[in-house]
Amino acid sequence: MSFLHVSIYLSALIGVIIIAWIRSFDIYEKETFLAMLWAFLAGGVTSVLIALGVYEFLRVFGLEDEVISNTLGSLLIIGPVEEFAKLAGLVVVYSIIRKQFNELTDGIIYMSCVALGFSIIENYFYANAGENNQYLLVYRVFISTPAHISFSVIIGYAWYRFKKENKPFSTVIAALVVASLLHGVFDALAFSPWFNFLLLVYLWLILRQSLRLVQYTNVVSPFRPLFAALFDAPSSETAEGVECPNCGSVASKELFSNSFFTACRCGNCGYHIASRNNIRRIFRIFSPEYKRLGKKLVPARFSDGRTVMSVYGAAFFGNDGNNGFFRVSEVAEKLQAINDEILNRFRKRSFISGNLFRRFFE
Repeated sequence: MSFLHVSIYLSALIGVIIIAWIRSFDIYEKETFLAMLWAFLAGGVTSVLIALGVYEFLRVFGLEDEVISNTLGSLLIIGPVEEFAKLAGLVVVYSIIRKQFNELTDGIIYMSCVALGFSIIENYFYANAGENNQYLLVYRVFISTPAHISFSVIIGYAWYRFKKENKPFSTVIAALVVASLLHGVFDALAFSPWFNFLLLVYLWLILRQSLRLVQYTNVVSPFRPLFAALFDAPSSETAEGVECPNCGSVASKELFSNSFFTACRCGNCGYHIASRNNIRRIFRIFSPEYKRLGKKLVPARFSDGRTVMSVYGAAFFGNDGNNGFFRVSEVAEKLQAINDEILNRFRKRSFISGNLFRRFFE
């Protein structure tokens, strides 16, 4: 089998895997995998064709690849051309599946699929452009693909607010300028032998900001349920044989089950009980946490002298560490505090200064 065929299959597989990963950040009202795959294909092909067309047009004026493959060309040509092409791909996708755009996170999700499609197709062309270029496919998958997605998410954010919240089109233009600048700086670092070592650091910073943008959109999602409201009424079933990690009671317990987590209530001490995985899901879903739960565990000492492991001082694990216990009011209060911190942090440490962000995007 030739490398041409291998690269096609590998690119397709990588695309599907990354789409599934992107979908995991759509917490409350998940987009269908088929719609995301369509955005990946239609948006990717559209954006690549537009970018190629613009580059061909520029060659008429003598702007060949060798001429623009530098710092100035990255900032003034490559970044703007490719981000404009991806915006055009999103416009095509939106015209086809506009009904799926019903929360702010969707703008980011579909823009990510378009950027992924653009990057996968671009990776394929680079890997098959000449002899001994095969290594570029692996290099670009782990470097260029996440970079392309990270540059463009702010465009998806702005596009949703323009189309669904009646924000002025200048919102989209501002996002395009920011994305083009982020993209241009990345390519400038890649082309520079003096600053190439900063590439991974820069990529990490952009990925971190993109994740914060996703967190922000999840926090303000109209589909995010209230944590405490899910405990208003227990299910018709009871939990049997569950030992309370706080008081040790093994009596039957009221069961609370929903599409997000399962928990039960100890009638003896009043604490609610949930597995380690369910408590992880609670903090992931109700105040979007993408860090491992183990990093949030710290020792806490109770008034009776017991030492337990605590998550934000609101949920606790006993000695076995399998089941945790919590009071709904305390966890709800901590979740709200985390959400408020996410909102404040994002506005203060966004892609651009807080004042400009509020002016253009809010």
